[in-house]
Amino acid sequence: MSSSPIDESNDSKCPVDHNSREVWLKHAAMKQQQQEQEQQQESKCPVDHESREVWLSQAKQDVECSSEQLAATPEYHTNVALPENRQISSIPRTGSEANWIYPSQKQFYEAMLRKNWDPHAQDMQTVVPLHNSVNERVWNYIKFWEKDQGGESCGGIQLTSFKGDSKKLTPRAWLRSQFLGFSKPFDRHDWSINRCGKSIDYVIDFYSDDDQEKGPQIYLDVRPKLNSVEGIRLRMLKSLGF
Repeated sequence: MSSSPIDESNDSKCPVDHNSREVWLKHAAMKQQQQEQEQQQESKCPVDHESREVWLSQAKQDVECSSEQLAATPEYHTNVALPENRQISSIPRTGSEANWIYPSQKQFYEAMLRKNWDPHAQDMQTVVPLHNSVNERVWNYIKFWEKDQGGESCGGIQLTSFKGDSKKLTPRAWLRSQFLGFSKPFDRHDWSINRCGKSIDYVIDFYSDDDQEKGPQIYLDVRPKLNSVEGIRLRMLKSLGF
């Protein structure tokens, strides 16, 4: 989806675009159903109710303190009753000692309002966690590509920038849809990462599939872009099994 870890100056790129919204909501509804099933099993948790509240309170406090240190307090312009807490991602940010921070449900909602996308407040509780989870999966795929490529020598790779464009097909997605009969991806991201001062671009195609047993599934096609010698090298190594 056209949303990624954000900073305050770039949050207009965060929400899901209109064409992709229904796909994400379908997956979000499935996620919500799974969460409800898990909540029904909470009584089996070995932590008693009072202890659980203490742990949750401490976790919430830790997140709030970290968020406060890493980003300015966002400005809100509506009275919609949505959570304002933000989740800190596992994704290091280039030029900073901190990680990227995901938008709060209220930020997500208001950014969609600014683009006249007629958002529904109740959707945010499932869309935002799904958005965060998928971005973490993307980062894990990028780390897989970058393993043993030298980034470890300077503390690991970092995310420099990102953008989403669901209307622009990648060459691979176009070829697959035109000649191999594959469905088109419902979204696309372009991420730029920093490896010890070297910039490498990655592209991500997002595919949706309805599994009869597992329900709606999101599949990711993450790979280096072929716009640099390094990107070509990484793709060649992968094709050769390295």
